[in-house]
Amino acid sequence: YEKFGCIRSTMFPSLHALPPLPVLAATAGFILHTPFSFMYHWKYAHRLPPGLARIEHWSRRLDHVFMHVICTCMSYATSGSWNYFLACAMLNADCIYRQFLPEVRPRRNLIRIGLSVIAYTMPILWWGNVILFGKIYAILLICAWLFAGYPIGGWSHSVFHATIALLPPLLMTAACDLSSSRAQIQTAAMCAVLKET
Repeated sequence: YEKFGCIRSTMFPSLHALPPLPVLAATAGFILHTPFSFMYHWKYAHRLPPGLARIEHWSRRLDHVFMHVICTCMSYATSGSWNYFLACAMLNADCIYRQFLPEVRPRRNLIRIGLSVIAYTMPILWWGNVILFGKIYAILLICAWLFAGYPIGGWSHSVFHATIALLPPLLMTAACDLSSSRAQIQTAAMCAVLKET
């Protein structure tokens, strides 16, 4: 059983083999960003006064830093290419560096996050998955509208986060659809069958 790359786990009985690397990259991105986003929004965003006090707060800076970490992870999750990952990692490393400069420039931050998101979503289109790409950009456009326009007042940011929470399953789909993921998915399926016999 183990010689085929299968694993036995009492803690995760449905985990028959390690997930493909693109899926692990997506998972790592979600896990790394979530605590910092949660900390900023739950503890500080509503307590800090609007303006520089909020924009320059360390918790917001870390939220932005880890947005770029997740974008870096997603670049591998959607491309399966280490070269593309490294190119995006360089872009995001520069963005992260700028979060630690004394002056915070919100417009620059927004543009750089937008470029990083475009960078990690482009491979989905390059691989020809137009429908998935369209679904992702429908969600992103709704999020942009909520974030920029605040159409429902103070609730807009909460609805933005509820809407963007629809992205992870689509990004996992992109990671699973990669040709580099197929062999490991087939191994997991074979291991599931072997476990039943």
